[in-house]
Amino acid sequence: SSGINAEYGVEKWIEREACRQTPAHKKRFNITEDELCNRKSFIQMSKDQCSAVRVQLNNPQFASSNISIDRYTAAQQSNNRSNEMFIEKTMAQQQQIMREQDEQLDVVGQSIGRLKQIGTAIGDEVEDQNQLLDDFYSDMSQTEKRMQSVQKKVDKILEKVDGKKQNVIIGILLIVMIIVVILFFST
Repeated sequence: SSGINAEYGVEKWIEREACRQTPAHKKRFNITEDELCNRKSFIQMSKDQCSAVRVQLNNPQFASSNISIDRYTAAQQSNNRSNEMFIEKTMAQQQQIMREQDEQLDVVGQSIGRLKQIGTAIGDEVEDQNQLLDDFYSDMSQTEKRMQSVQKKVDKILEKVDGKKQNVIIGILLIVMIIVVILFFST
């Protein structure tokens, strides 16, 4: 009976210290509210199991029967069952978290795939635009060379023609232009 009372005293001490110290130092020990609730639940479950073992050990039928399990073995088995239940529950939570993380990683992977496609399309468009600009620059260079050549030829012609000849040529071109305009509007 004194062993059971000693266990009861230890049980109360653990509950009191765990329930009093842990909430006060949540940040220090980096414990979330969910973890704190899990620990309180575990303590309560352990207390209930200890009480059940205590009742079973104090039961006269249990004490008088010829069962080969002693009190400490029964308490240890009960403790092992509670530990196994706690471990299974924790593993199930971790597996759920891992499944959720896998789903989130799948979504991130799909987004990265779409971004890669968009990036590739933008790169192709930039290459096409660069090619068009290169072609345009080449055409402008050729046109500039032609314009310089024509300008040189016009300058040579103007040097050869004196002032009176220029006025005659301008007059003839003006008459030709008036005739073309009249013909265009009369038809």
